Amino acid sequence: MVYVVHQRACERNASGDTLMKWQYKAMVQNAIARLPLSDPIYYAVQRTFGDLRPSRFDPMEWISAACEMVLWLKSAGYRIAGKQFLEVGTGRALGMPLTLWLCGAGGTVTVDLNRYLSTGLVMDCNRYLRRNQAKIREFLQRADDDGDSQKRLDQLLAFSGNIGSFLDLIHVQYLAPADAGKLPFPDHSFDFHFSYAVLEHVPGPIILQILQEAKRILRPTGAVLHSIDLSDHFWYSDNSIQRINCLRFSQEEWRRWAGNKYMYHNRLRVRELLEVFAEAGVRIGHESRTLHEGSLVAVKNGFPLDPQFRSVPVEELAVTSLRIMGSFPADPQGEGARQHPVEWVHIP
Repeated sequence: MVYVVHQRACERNASGDTLMKWQYKAMVQNAIARLPLSDPIYYAVQRTFGDLRPSRFDPMEWISAACEMVLWLKSAGYRIAGKQFLEVGTGRALGMPLTLWLCGAGGTVTVDLNRYLSTGLVMDCNRYLRRNQAKIREFLQRADDDGDSQKRLDQLLAFSGNIGSFLDLIHVQYLAPADAGKLPFPDHSFDFHFSYAVLEHVPGPIILQILQEAKRILRPTGAVLHSIDLSDHFWYSDNSIQRINCLRFSQEEWRRWAGNKYMYHNRLRVRELLEVFAEAGVRIGHESRTLHEGSLVAVKNGFPLDPQFRSVPVEELAVTSLRIMGSFPADPQGEGARQHPVEWVHIP
């Protein structure tokens, strides 16, 4: 069936234009999503032809992101040593919880709507760490919060066992399938609530529920930290399109291309996301926006936006990544509420 879809994708679309690489991918994803046993089939395709194949799988993105998250928290006066984390959206591997443990975290509960965790990718990540010890040690020196990161890395490098023993070693509990908007934990159970490149795949009303649940399970001194990828994810496999290519489509057109469970993207822009965080009671302490210069130029030169995005400020349209750190004060609008600092990072 996938072969037939690929054959059809090689034809022309309704307007007579040759389909682009991202459109081939979208058609294959849509076809697989309709199949029985779609999840193992999609994983096999990713592992054989996609970014999860051994020659391309690179856990450094997660390791780097986790270290940057620790540094952000430390710069705001937080300590992670011995603290408890809740991760929304585990995905296929454990790069973020693993790195947090290496940096000194007491433990992480990682939850996912789908049971996607792959033992093979977890072990691939460990093999990567063994091959790149010097690089990993350099990263950990910056983010180490208790002075023992090198000792923990040595423990990890010496590890030999099954996935259950590995989770015990790095103090991680994996919970899936799980609803991040309704978790089985008592109030005030965690110190930090975070996600990395996850919330863009979640409808706005569900993000609100997840953040409201974060308010319940976080301790009064806790914090949320979420990194959100606003770019068109098809760009990662087809650089011939703009990083904001998804903004040219109506809701119905985008649903047809990316409405499946493997590529759903809510396309929420900065202002909409900030409104969701505010409605949940988050007082944002710091915000970082990554502005893609190429997208900014494209918009100024007449990039064909769908009408729903034409009222968005030009600079916000070109923001391809958003990072938010905040807390839940008793009165978000009370004493101490102020305009939070916004860091702008420009990339070409």
